[in-house]
Amino acid sequence: MNIGEILLKSYGILKKVGIESYLLDSQLLLGKVLNVDKLFIMLNRGFELNHQEENEFSRLIQLRERKMPIKYILGECEFMGMDLIVKPGVLIPRPDTEILVEEVIKHINEKAYTKVCDVCSGSGAIGIAIAGFVKGAVVMLYDISDDAIAVAKLNIERFDLASRVNVESSDLLQSAIEQNKKFQVVVSNPPYIREEVIPTLMEDVKNYEPYIALSGGKDGLDFYRRITRESLLVLEKGGLLALEIGYDQREEVRDILLKSGFNNIECIKDLSGNDRVIKGILMD
Repeated sequence: MNIGEILLKSYGILKKVGIESYLLDSQLLLGKVLNVDKLFIMLNRGFELNHQEENEFSRLIQLRERKMPIKYILGECEFMGMDLIVKPGVLIPRPDTEILVEEVIKHINEKAYTKVCDVCSGSGAIGIAIAGFVKGAVVMLYDISDDAIAVAKLNIERFDLASRVNVESSDLLQSAIEQNKKFQVVVSNPPYIREEVIPTLMEDVKNYEPYIALSGGKDGLDFYRRITRESLLVLEKGGLLALEIGYDQREEVRDILLKSGFNNIECIKDLSGNDRVIKGILMD
């Protein structure tokens, strides 16, 4: 089959199961199989695939048909202009999280901070992006998941950041507390979805992305309470705590920070106008 024929067939398969991005997904997956860009696919509809390429493309389309996220199949995800490695078992970075990273970078540049901690770091997206954009930043990544640590190590290597970015296994900030480490910034996109909401999520999220990276407990606030409490032991006075939040969690997370001794608390909205980031300063 040629590119035009095999794409037409894949469009039908993905469209039938309700995948709205069937056009783009098919083109991206074919580009992966042929190791070419989207422009090549658009301009070379008569290009013939061999049997091996046809079979491999069919395998990838079947994965997508079963609602496996396209980013897992491609093995990459673009975040802050960086092509990060992602694999099943690790949360796929979202564009909304770029708001959190931008806010933290702005603050680091204003204060000339260098010591940064990314907790619940997953693929390392947040910490690695900060290190990529702030040349003096030294970043510690913490996650409890072995899968996340393995992927973060690959991303540190991919962007040649091993001299300034490290990753360690830790139950939130416990490792930093035990080692008596101090940071000027603690940043996190923790699990914050309420347990009862998870079964209602889209299939490609609830069936494939790690539950451990989604569930924030009964009220969705478990990790905010612990991270805020533990950050008191690792943040320098005047240091920044910055957290991604769910669209309806501003008041609750703000109260957690206030009661723990943070001030100058601000909430930043995402591009859709939803509350997305809460940040506060640890009082001197």
